[in-house]
Amino acid sequence: MTEDDKDIKSMSPDGYLEITKTVFGSRRSIIIAPQGAGLKREYYEGRTSVSYEPEGRKWLSEILPELIRSTTIGAESRVARYYKQGGTNSVLSEIGRLESDHVKAYYANLLMGLNLAEKDYASIIGKVTEAIESDHYLTEFLKNNMDKFLQTKEATDAVFTATQKMESDHYKTEVIKEALRTVPGSLESVKIIMVATSNMESDHYKSEVLSTLLKQNNLTDPIISEMVSATRSIDSDHYRTQILTKALSKQNLSAASYSKVLESVKEMESDHYKSEVLTNLLRNNLTSEAQNNLISVVASIESDHYVTAIANEFLKKQTLNEDSFQKLLDEIGNHDSDFYIASFLGAAIDRPGLTTSNMIAIMRTAGNINSDHYITEVLTKLAPKIRAANDSSLKDTYHATAKKISSDTYYGKVMKALD
Repeated sequence: MTEDDKDIKSMSPDGYLEITKTVFGSRRSIIIAPQGAGLKREYYEGRTSVSYEPEGRKWLSEILPELIRSTTIGAESRVARYYKQGGTNSVLSEIGRLESDHVKAYYANLLMGLNLAEKDYASIIGKVTEAIESDHYLTEFLKNNMDKFLQTKEATDAVFTATQKMESDHYKTEVIKEALRTVPGSLESVKIIMVATSNMESDHYKSEVLSTLLKQNNLTDPIISEMVSATRSIDSDHYRTQILTKALSKQNLSAASYSKVLESVKEMESDHYKSEVLTNLLRNNLTSEAQNNLISVVASIESDHYVTAIANEFLKKQTLNEDSFQKLLDEIGNHDSDFYIASFLGAAIDRPGLTTSNMIAIMRTAGNINSDHYITEVLTKLAPKIRAANDSSLKDTYHATAKKISSDTYYGKVMKALD
């Protein structure tokens, strides 16, 4: 192209250009092809050959700028020319004037093929993202040049920021996963990814992004904590459970991360999935505060079966202080099923190292049971430990609980067990 983009200056020996346009039945054409050291130009109005000068030249000067900004014709030479005239910014300005996203992406890729300074990558990503509306072509541009963009932190963050503009969850996920295959996410970049992820509608794609992140090695606790917080935007309990379970498989998480897991679990609807996550959480060494927070989440579970399963896991995996033990018993005692309450209290009695306070708490909880059969079951199982302790406060509580039994047969069985 000439400097003003209104004429053809040269073309390859085997090239040619033919432009035909019909408006309201009036058809005009120009054919340009190499001839010797120059170019041969033909101009037609309808089927009639007309002298190229001046009408053909005038028409070409009018139509050529429109043509080159809507196609990739002459793109290589134009990018080289603009870059020579004004560097990266000059090319980016021209990209902003192009008509189609396909052409914009083509020019942007040509720009990235030049010998650019790495410090310009982030700015290029930002300007191209503003110019291209199509998620498809923006994704194509980012993926084509990902190896270069990931060379600097600024450009990497710009890639993740670009995904926030995309409407398609599919394309967002493609770009993020492609970037994460090569470079580990920093806390700053993960925060950017989380913003993009929170705007996704599809729980499936949210889960894909978070799963890809969690596959990375050497994830820091703040990064995992950020991802756990992001699960709260996932509506599906199934997908949320998948991510939380993977996060909990990471070693040495902080109390803050465990707290965020519990916040996410509390918002879930399914008792089954809540139980699955909490069971995984209990495999970790929790502080007393975390234990109490977990017990509070257990209160949101309606199913006696799942409550008891979690409570039993509590007894197996955690070292409980007096306060946490009491809170756990209080929570179990609030449920309706005498069978499950008695089942848990039986497991608590088997726990080694029961203190006097623990045994008193167990008996008081047993007093909430309506069934004489199940109260008897708990007290008779506890009786040998009370005899061995030989503590008057324990015996007094035992007698007070036994008096709640209405059946003489069961009452006699309970009292005989203590003798």
